[in-house]
Amino acid sequence: MLRGARPELLAGLVVAGAWAGACGGAARLQERASITFAVRADVTGFFPNPPIVSEGFTFDINYHLFEGLVRFGPSMAVEPAIAQHWENPDDRTVVFRLRPDVHFSDGRPVTPQDVVASLRAARDRHWVNRDSLLAVESVEALDERRVQIRTRYPHLVLLSRLPRAFIQPAEVVAATPVPTLGTGPYRLEAWSPGKGFTLTRNEHYHDTPPAFARASFVVVPEARERVERLLSGKADVADQIPLDALDDLERRPEVKVFAGPGSRVLFLCLRVDTPPFRDARVREAADLAIDRDRLIRKVFHGRSQAASQVVPPGIVGFNPQIPVTRPDPERARRLLAEAGYPQGFAVRLDGPNNRYAMDRETLAEVAQQLGEVGIRVSVNAQDKSAFFGLLDARQSAFHLLGWGSETGEAGDALVTLFRTPSGGVLGVENSVALSDPELDRLIDESNRSLSLRDRTALLQAALARVAELRPVIPLVVQTETLAVSRRVVWEPRAQFRLSLRDFRPAP
Repeated sequence: MLRGARPELLAGLVVAGAWAGACGGAARLQERASITFAVRADVTGFFPNPPIVSEGFTFDINYHLFEGLVRFGPSMAVEPAIAQHWENPDDRTVVFRLRPDVHFSDGRPVTPQDVVASLRAARDRHWVNRDSLLAVESVEALDERRVQIRTRYPHLVLLSRLPRAFIQPAEVVAATPVPTLGTGPYRLEAWSPGKGFTLTRNEHYHDTPPAFARASFVVVPEARERVERLLSGKADVADQIPLDALDDLERRPEVKVFAGPGSRVLFLCLRVDTPPFRDARVREAADLAIDRDRLIRKVFHGRSQAASQVVPPGIVGFNPQIPVTRPDPERARRLLAEAGYPQGFAVRLDGPNNRYAMDRETLAEVAQQLGEVGIRVSVNAQDKSAFFGLLDARQSAFHLLGWGSETGEAGDALVTLFRTPSGGVLGVENSVALSDPELDRLIDESNRSLSLRDRTALLQAALARVAELRPVIPLVVQTETLAVSRRVVWEPRAQFRLSLRDFRPAP
């Protein structure tokens, strides 16, 4: 996972003007021009400058500023973005023909040289999207409209990796910090770290312009205040709604509530290279100590699904043969005694306090359940930026993490989280210090497989190996929530991803 110069401070985060009762033509125009989001936490940064890290909300926002050669559509299928179309001369080569009408947000046209410089930089530097290009051997401009990418081996899923391979002007790629300049539907107007940011419509955007000319994101850490802002008209959208408030909100005619399982799984990570979790019996004991049904009932108010692995059902590679671990505290205590911990042990559990739905509550409940078998847990809940920095420094032996399967298949999770680190692109977020030759073999073979059927089988086998080794303890498929004012319409895309393309003023 992944400090550049601070952007100018954001002024006027909340869009001025009352929504309720506005009746004049000018007021209606202003209403339709702006949308305000009350969000739990800020982005970690804007691409590619530190301290940006690879987390879902940050990339959801950066997707509005930048594009790759391709992008994910509403159903999460790959579709053209900067590229107009592409072809495969052989199984290691893709030739992309660029659209003739694409410009960066400052008006300069996109050239093949921009594409080449951007992809080479993402591949060769320690940028947050470097893992997207793990298989790329070379990138070359063929002429004034075409770019060729060759991979080191046949790589079936290259296209699903390229949406995060953002394109920028060649002359700015070498700058420090790199200017925030892309081809997406919006540009960054201002950012006040920790408080919020404003995006404004990119007037040079090559596709259908977004419905709102300005989008303001206000950081409101307290959930109840986010709801109050929504109900009072100070915000049009509020994220991470408290699960115990959903029933009441769903009865309010002025808002529409969206809640359901997303693509993110929450799990506990245990470092396998140092005591106490180096002992497989201790890892198993911790797994057996967790009662997921109790966790879902107490923390998620019955609105989540128990997880058996780091990807949810419906993701390519999900292994239906891996069962959800049933709690067995007696066996957990026996295993701890066999491992030399008859009186248990003390450990610190790290995690974010503003990243995942119910993360603080999850940390507390996990600590309580582990304590019942003798694992005495002290919870260290931090702002997500500090937490991810802790992981980057490899200073956490036990932590709560989440993974969202953006590409719709399990390969990215396996390569990033569990592959033995190598070359700066494999295992870049392997915070459990796992190195298993058999698992590496399965992951590498899946990346080189020539058919989706073979790749799926290898991914399933790799997930089974992860379950056997227990470097992580899957907990729940995260429940995603969003409440939207009836002043706007939202048509959510697959996997509950946040995209301003999907919002428009209510008729």
